[in-house]
Amino acid sequence: MRTPPAAASLAAFRQATYDQVLGRRKDTLRDLLDAVLVRPGRASLVQRTLAPVFRRGWASASDALTHGTLDEAACRRLCLAHLPPPAPATRPVWALDGTSWPRPAAVTSPERTWTYRPLPGLPAEGLVAGWEFQWLMAVPEPGSSWVLPLDVARRAPTAGTPTQLALSQLRRSLAALPADAPRPVVTLDSGYEALALAAAVQHPDPAQRLVCDVLVRLNPRRVLWTAPPPYPGAGRPRQYGDKLCLWRPETLPPPDASSTLTDARHGQVTVSVWRQVRQRPRPDLSLSLVRIQVARLPRAGRTPAPLWLAWGGTTEPADPGDYWHWYQQRFTIEQGFRYLKQHLGWTAIRVRAPHAAERWSWLMALALWELWLARTVVGEQRLPWERAAVSRAPTPGQVQRGIGEIVASVGSPARAVRPRGKSPGRAPGTSPGPAPRQPVVRRRPAGAKRRDKPRRRAA
Repeated sequence: MRTPPAAASLAAFRQATYDQVLGRRKDTLRDLLDAVLVRPGRASLVQRTLAPVFRRGWASASDALTHGTLDEAACRRLCLAHLPPPAPATRPVWALDGTSWPRPAAVTSPERTWTYRPLPGLPAEGLVAGWEFQWLMAVPEPGSSWVLPLDVARRAPTAGTPTQLALSQLRRSLAALPADAPRPVVTLDSGYEALALAAAVQHPDPAQRLVCDVLVRLNPRRVLWTAPPPYPGAGRPRQYGDKLCLWRPETLPPPDASSTLTDARHGQVTVSVWRQVRQRPRPDLSLSLVRIQVARLPRAGRTPAPLWLAWGGTTEPADPGDYWHWYQQRFTIEQGFRYLKQHLGWTAIRVRAPHAAERWSWLMALALWELWLARTVVGEQRLPWERAAVSRAPTPGQVQRGIGEIVASVGSPARAVRPRGKSPGRAPGTSPGPAPRQPVVRRRPAGAKRRDKPRRRAA
C-alpha cells in the first residue's frame, strides 16, 4: 500500500521531532505526545497514561516532564521549516499574545506570579496565582481556527515586561526563519508597547533590526503628536507637532489615506490612516496611526467604538484595507488558547516545577503542528448535528477525532518498551519530608523604586 504524501510528511515530522527535538526520556515524551493527540479533553497526567498509545508505566510520564530534555531551538527551527507559504499577493501574519496557567493551590510550585484570568460575569477579569506564558503563532489560513505555534516562553519574575519578552521571542524566531521567507506582519494587543516594537523594527543597526512589520492595538485614551512643522529660522526647533487625542475627533486632521470595504459580518468598514505620527519620548521614530470603524458587531447589532492601531513597519501597504485584514486574523490566537486549554488539556495537568510546565507547553505546540499536517489525511470528522463544510477546511477538533487511525498507521518512532526490573525504592528509615512552601512573587511596576523602611536608631 502506497503512503499518501500528506501522511509521509506527517511521518517525517514525527521522526524529526524524535531525532532532533526530544532528548533525555525521548521515548516517554513521544508516547505522551501521542496520548495527547488521541485522547481529547481535559485530563490529568495520570489519565493520559491510560491511552493505548502510551506503552510505559504511569509513573514515567511525570518523570519525563521533570527530568527529560527538549531542545527548544531545534523545535523552533523545525516548526519554521514546515511553515506553509502565504497565498499569492498576500503576506504571512503572525500573532503574539499571553495567557495564564492558573495555579492557585500549588503552594509548593516556585515562581508563581499574579496573573489575570477572565471570569464570567462582572468583573470580567480577576487576579489568580499562576504562571504566565506568551505564545507566538502563525495564522496559516484567514478565516479558520488554525494556529501554528512558533515560540512559547514563560514570563518568569525576572523576564521583564511583556514587550521585552516579545522582542526576545521575535528575535529568536526571525533568526531561525529561512532567508528566502517573506517578511511577516506581527499583530499584537494593546498590552504591548508600540513604540518599543517600532524602535526595534526601525533600528539603524541591521544586526539588531527586526525583519518584520508590527501592527499594535492602541488604547483609545492615548495621546500622539503630528510631525513638527518646518523650522521657522529662530529659536529651538520643535520636536512634535499638534496633539492628537484619540478620544477627541476634533483634534484629528483629515487622514492621509482612507479606504472603504464591505465585510460579511461587520458591514461597511472604513479604514483611515495618518502618517508620520510621533509618540513621546521618541521624536525620531515615526508611526502610522490607523483607525478602523465598522458598522456593526457580529450578533450584537450595535456600532462599536473605533479600533485604533499603530503601524510600525518600514513600508506601508498600497491598500489601507490590508490593515483590517491583517489585524482581523489576530483574534484567531484566542481560539487557539481555548483549544489548547479545553481540548488538548494544556493547563489541566498539575506539575510542580516551572521547567516541567515549559516542556509540556512545547509538547502542546508540537501537537498542534501534527494536527495541521494530518488535516488532509484525516479529513472532516463531522458529528451528526454539525453542518457539512462546503469550502472550509476541517477544524482542529474534527481532525483530532480521526487522528488515532493515522497515528497507528504511520507508527511511532519511539522504541519498544524494555523491562527494567523493580526499583529498590526508598532506603529504610529515610523520609524526604514535606516540600517547601513557595510564596507568590509580586511583580513591581516598571521604573518603581523599592522603598525601604527607615531604620530605628538605638536608644
